[in-house]
Amino acid sequence: MNTTVRERPRWPGKMARLAFFVGILAIVLLVIAGPAYRLRLLPLIPALLGAAIGFLLFVVTFIVGAIGLLAGGRQAFARSRAAVGVIALSLVITIVAGFWISRGRGAPPIHDVTTDLNDPPVFKDAVPLRSASGAVNPVEYQRIQTIMGNKLNVPDAQRSAYPDIQPLVLRQPPARTVQLAQQAAKDMGWDILAVVPSEGRVEATDTTWYFGFKDDVAVRVQPDSTGSRVDVRSESRVGGGDTGTNARRVRAYLARLHDLAGK
Repeated sequence: MNTTVRERPRWPGKMARLAFFVGILAIVLLVIAGPAYRLRLLPLIPALLGAAIGFLLFVVTFIVGAIGLLAGGRQAFARSRAAVGVIALSLVITIVAGFWISRGRGAPPIHDVTTDLNDPPVFKDAVPLRSASGAVNPVEYQRIQTIMGNKLNVPDAQRSAYPDIQPLVLRQPPARTVQLAQQAAKDMGWDILAVVPSEGRVEATDTTWYFGFKDDVAVRVQPDSTGSRVDVRSESRVGGGDTGTNARRVRAYLARLHDLAGK
């Protein structure tokens, strides 16, 4: 009696191996893109492009690898353990990337957010640092921003997207509020540039972890009938839009300052 052993198709294993190599390429691109820009080895556009391609390749890695592993059954998992690890990593990166993309979804294409749209806090000590770093965005508050030939009213865009970004009124006198404002900036992990109690001014710089983008923050404390009024302004040095980063920074800072004032 003749028995025929049906040979498993080889394409699932080939897909798993392909996913492995594509995943390795994605890892290399993501490892290089951000640090290379931080070290000024790559200009901004190529670095952003490299990171975007890396994320896209991770998505491809997961789709191709998952098909190969599922079609190959247990043997595919047993023979392609390295590929399984890379494919699992691609799933994690894809989920994380999707989370960050969703956070910026619906954010207006602005890079300057402030609690006082009529009279935003001004930058002083950050000005020479911005010039030295080659900041593209002007230090002066731009009420009209041109995007691909279209003019955008920045205050209106902020009001529509972030109506909760408002001044913070505290019961503490201005001198004490300036101290709390400085402490809140330290708690946020920012680099303090200046603390001028006589002007009620605190300036700091926040650095993003991956690309190392520098965003400057100006805090202004003024006397108020009930104590002090605090206004905050956060502006990116580069980029037309910020995917909501400055608004999230201002919210987090005001929340931290409010907590400190309540202790």
